[in-house]
Amino acid sequence: MGRGVLAASAVAVPLLGLLIAAASARSWESRGTADQPAPVRGAPLRPSTGLRLVVAAKPPLLLDLDAGRARPVPGVGTTNSGVVSIVGVGGRAAVVVVEAVWRHADLYGLRGRGEVASKLGTGADVTPAPEGRSVWVRSVAARSRCALRQVAVDGRELRPRRAFPCARTLYPGGSLGLVVNRTRVIEPATGRTVVRTRWGVVAAAGKRLVLAGPDAFFFTLLDAATGTERRLRWPKTIGGLDAPAVDPRGRFVALAFANPSWPGGQALDVWLLDTETARLAHLPGMPALVSLKRTSMAWTDDGRLVMLGESGGRDFAAVWRPGEPHLAVKTVRLPGRETNGSDSFAILR
Repeated sequence: MGRGVLAASAVAVPLLGLLIAAASARSWESRGTADQPAPVRGAPLRPSTGLRLVVAAKPPLLLDLDAGRARPVPGVGTTNSGVVSIVGVGGRAAVVVVEAVWRHADLYGLRGRGEVASKLGTGADVTPAPEGRSVWVRSVAARSRCALRQVAVDGRELRPRRAFPCARTLYPGGSLGLVVNRTRVIEPATGRTVVRTRWGVVAAAGKRLVLAGPDAFFFTLLDAATGTERRLRWPKTIGGLDAPAVDPRGRFVALAFANPSWPGGQALDVWLLDTETARLAHLPGMPALVSLKRTSMAWTDDGRLVMLGESGGRDFAAVWRPGEPHLAVKTVRLPGRETNGSDSFAILR
């Protein structure tokens, strides 16, 4: 769920996810059938969201959520073999990543209403920059030589290429910078390390890091500005930790838990972590039966969580703001997703 091939997204921790699933299995059974997964449900989504979604498909789609119409993204070319993935930028812009050959993709930026795509050149990895208007692009010049550059979504180069190790894995680091190899955060312009962690980084929200430790029962919320750590118990849930979604404003993290072999289908559970209060809340309508390979989440820049996927044999979009009692759900049609290898999408505003 929520992973592209070349696009860097939030950090998933598969092994920890399996341990969490095993640790919570007995407690799940003790809860009875009241929370058994069912197809995604909620109140009807009213046609006043003002949202457009850029959806990974062949060709990539621009979905007007209020009108319920999807059309190919203008100015973006695709290939039959390459995977199309989408990188969200600040909850209001997107980069379309069209894989050409191994570790080489064509990049296109979209913002506003997405009427015109800007060419961003090529690259191997794309990671959103903290300010929400640009991305860091890593390119491969040779097998052991890579470079990192910063480019705005409209195509302007903000920082020229500089040498950067190929072996490092990159993930969004909130307002701190970029997460490298899951255990430290760097300032990308200089490569300087600003935070080192004892456990792997699951997600970064503002200056707070969600860490996958110390064990399968607990995780740690680290405030990098003060060094304060808070240890929290993982929620009782149906499966293993999957790719989370981080609020661009730096407060909330939607923690996803997936079970690919639930009786009757695949199941998804989502919990909301408030990084300011360190409280966990169950998302309304969860857990749900979904197609995990076609379902993912993203936040808008004004604090709404959007879910796009397949449930009960239909494509759906759901919108929710923290504190609301129900998801707002709408059936949509998304052609071309079944031939693509990514379920990613991003929001334009």
